[in-house]
Amino acid sequence: MALLAEPCRTHAQDRQEALRDFVRLSQEVQQCFGDKKYEDAAGKCREMSKLLPDEPIPYYNLACAQTRLGKPDEAFESLKLAVDKGFGDPAHMRQDEDLAALRNDKRFEELCQKARENEIKAGGAEYDKGAEIPGVKTVEDFPEGGLKFRLRMSPDASKEKPNRLIVWLHPSGGSMNGPIEQLAPRFIAKGFALLVLTQKTWLGWTNADMTRLVEKTLPAVGKIEGIDARKPLLLGYSAGGQVAMELWLKNPGAFGGLILDAAYPIRQTAPGRADVIKPPEDEAAKQVPFLVLVGQKDGGARLWHQVEPVWRKAGVPVRVDYVPGKGHGWLFGGFQLASLDAWLSDIAAGKMPALPEIKPPPEETPPKGVEPPEDPNAKPEPPEFK
Repeated sequence: MALLAEPCRTHAQDRQEALRDFVRLSQEVQQCFGDKKYEDAAGKCREMSKLLPDEPIPYYNLACAQTRLGKPDEAFESLKLAVDKGFGDPAHMRQDEDLAALRNDKRFEELCQKARENEIKAGGAEYDKGAEIPGVKTVEDFPEGGLKFRLRMSPDASKEKPNRLIVWLHPSGGSMNGPIEQLAPRFIAKGFALLVLTQKTWLGWTNADMTRLVEKTLPAVGKIEGIDARKPLLLGYSAGGQVAMELWLKNPGAFGGLILDAAYPIRQTAPGRADVIKPPEDEAAKQVPFLVLVGQKDGGARLWHQVEPVWRKAGVPVRVDYVPGKGHGWLFGGFQLASLDAWLSDIAAGKMPALPEIKPPPEETPPKGVEPPEDPNAKPEPPEFK
């Protein structure tokens, strides 16, 4: 009997589909925990572990569900698998109420110690080694409880004349440290140092990542002589740009500005749902300038065109530049870098960057509702552990 021929699938396509299913199931797991449907949560965790067997989070969440179901031995087995696969947040383990019933067992503390070893190795992630940059001072460290980092700063920076800080927030799927660190001399010339993270899961960002960055890594960087880490600037690309906006929404007055590339004014509010961001009512938000780059062919361009006047009316100094002929991608070409130079110069001088007249994107492709624009090369965000 003849077989129906099907189009050949690539490994990349299979992985992309698995990632989408993985993220969908993760959102469903979160909903199951909220509804206290722990058997359903456990089943979905097992499905997730089949899709991406090396990811620790499904096993961690499975342990939480099994603990809630009164199955401590099974929970310890799952928790051990999570740690063996690189789970590295012992502080979260110790405070997670879903695991409270395990805490008096000596096995729990043993697993916390192993998770701490993973934390020291940044979850087992490969270290992102940077190249030497002539004329640039490099400082590396791994603060306890924080994220491992590399700082590119001026060798002439001092306590009396410090560099301000630009924090690089990577996209999902890779650090992109190499390309951004090539711009370090450019930033230094404007009086800014560049901070990149060097050892974490590049698949994306978790709430734990953001907490470690803000509460542990940035304070450690601020203790380095010649660095002014107060109100750092956040530079985020794609998923990193979404993280930048999330941090800004939580504490608008903590940052000196946001530089966003291929990110959108939306946030996830429920599994499968994203809403347009409303500007914070906090007066501090009016002192944080935005420089946004979005591709002319990016579906998010129209969304920014709708949001920009609303944010400006609310007092948020946002500037959106539409890059001709581009979709979702890295958009800092020569012209855009020159604009960034001028924008940074104003901030370094203590001035609010000028806001040009609002212009519509050259081409308008309305997105469906407020969903993020589809990008065939984009990688889904990783799930959160419970």
